[in-house]
Amino acid sequence: MTVANMGYTAGRTYVFSVKKAAMVAVASISILGLGACSAHPGTAVSVNGVNYSEADVSDALSQYAELTGQPMDRATLVAMLPDALKFTQLANENQISATDEQVNEFVASLVDQGRIHAPSGDLSPVLTEILRYSVIKAQLDQMGQDALATLAEDYQEIAATQQVDINPRYGTITEDGSLKAPIFGDVVDASVFTADQTSGGAESGE
Repeated sequence: MTVANMGYTAGRTYVFSVKKAAMVAVASISILGLGACSAHPGTAVSVNGVNYSEADVSDALSQYAELTGQPMDRATLVAMLPDALKFTQLANENQISATDEQVNEFVASLVDQGRIHAPSGDLSPVLTEILRYSVIKAQLDQMGQDALATLAEDYQEIAATQQVDINPRYGTITEDGSLKAPIFGDVVDASVFTADQTSGGAESGE
């Protein structure tokens, strides 16, 4: 499983197809130019005006490796963050509960199952946002198709209006408006975080 599908392979939630909705239309994505980078030094990605620094990304990567015993490519994580934040906004606007406490409980359940290692400290803000999707997904899976169809319309509106500025080191905009990640290191096994996995333990990575 590619890390782009981390927690996103959701059967009944096909209306939120990652391949179709993961990358926003070209009108709502702008690549950071030299001027923007100078204005926000050290920024990896900005989503709706909120800047996430290279240090934020590094913290999330370090914690991901601690939890799973596996590395994740920087570009992969940066590309995932705007998509995770779309679902956070969807939850906030539709009274779907996905608090930090629920994310921590989700992680604790994976630790209890032996699928990941326990974090040594609090989850980093970026990794929390990415894992929050799994909490939201679990609730989407319990909804009927009519409710999902309504949420899908809301999601498409969120995707169409989300403003993303991404450092060009992490990708380029293609002609169809999607974000194309660099070729290197864009595939990582992140199946330990999928809600439908029923077996397998955390690996040491040693």
